[in-house]
Amino acid sequence: MKLNYRYTIAYAVITFFVLSIGFAIVYAALSRSVTQATIGRLEHLNEVVATRLLSSRDAAGEFGRPNVRVQLLPDTLGRPRTVLVRPEWDPALQARVVVVRLTTYPLVGPSRYAITSRASVIEPSDVYLTGLILVFAWTFVFLLALVVILSELISWRILRPFNATLRGIQQFQLGQKTPIDLPPTRTAEFEELNSFLVRMTARAQRDYQGLQEFSENASHELQTPIASIKAKIELLMDADELAEKQLRTLAAMHDELERLAKINQALTLLAKLEHYESRPSDLADLSQLVPATEAAFADLAEMKGLTTSQHVAAGVRVPFDESLAQLLLNNLFSNAIRHNVPDGEVRVELSAIELLLANTGLAPTAPVEELFGRFKKGNAALDSIGIGLAIVRRIGELYGHQVSYEYAEGWHRLRVVFGALAE
Repeated sequence: MKLNYRYTIAYAVITFFVLSIGFAIVYAALSRSVTQATIGRLEHLNEVVATRLLSSRDAAGEFGRPNVRVQLLPDTLGRPRTVLVRPEWDPALQARVVVVRLTTYPLVGPSRYAITSRASVIEPSDVYLTGLILVFAWTFVFLLALVVILSELISWRILRPFNATLRGIQQFQLGQKTPIDLPPTRTAEFEELNSFLVRMTARAQRDYQGLQEFSENASHELQTPIASIKAKIELLMDADELAEKQLRTLAAMHDELERLAKINQALTLLAKLEHYESRPSDLADLSQLVPATEAAFADLAEMKGLTTSQHVAAGVRVPFDESLAQLLLNNLFSNAIRHNVPDGEVRVELSAIELLLANTGLAPTAPVEELFGRFKKGNAALDSIGIGLAIVRRIGELYGHQVSYEYAEGWHRLRVVFGALAE
């Protein structure tokens, strides 16, 4: 979720709660105002009645009606006014209504009277509640729309340097020679962020260049002494005066050097793949590469007595650099033959969705999820450096293809699900 959307949701929630509280306050204030206004009218009515009492002897009888009741008190002691608000049954309306009763005790001449007046109160819930809800609902809708529009405009304006920084980071490559390009900004926080990114990417570029030079130099420098030592060992093995034990020792040294050379080449290849920039426009015709690779490994499979079968769909073109696709297939077929059993089987299935290579073999001694790691072997007894599947997965990751492995019922199945639709 984008940052401005989070702000919009937060503002909408805050606006809703503020308007809800405001609605409750307005409703309570309106209810109190209606009651106070009714009490004020009844006070005025009681004053009018007291004035009429002063000018008319029969005023008490004149005002003896349902809304006003006048009572002569036996004493002249002063009393505070009383206000009573309660629901009562109204015979005229045939319903229960809220009634306000006000009693005052004016001194009229030498006598003290009790004047009680009453009036029905129209509750806001009866008349104004629907209107209030509509007013606050439309206010909320208006404010929400305003918040959304202003959030988009303001965030576009304020976050424009931040979005430019994000684009600069996405376009940045460690292998490029120039520093990261970030636009200037007048916002202090964004300027500090850009300065930090420039420093860190410059350091990462230096480290990357140093690591790349080191791996290339190390690979190059190791190849020469390894080749020289192998050549000398082979010369010694050709000598006639060596004993059988010495020949076995030299043969073991030769095999270890050969293994060291393979490890050096594999690690160098992995280092290059780690920083390889794939091009999605590259397409490899797997319908031709798979049969050609199977034919190249046919002699090796025949030596082990393996039976191979393939079901290859025609015209399957997948986003792949052709050389990397060939490298991936070489590793898959090599593993399928090396980790097989005598007189076993190898099955290859290619469709527009996936490539499946299955082979018989013994159960792996290492956990299945660890076999894609470097120097992880499914069978320690085999002559393998345990880095082939790591190369396969890395090549798949370059083009968004998912590589998975499973073992069940004596079959190893390695599946490459194409991340993009094959043609």
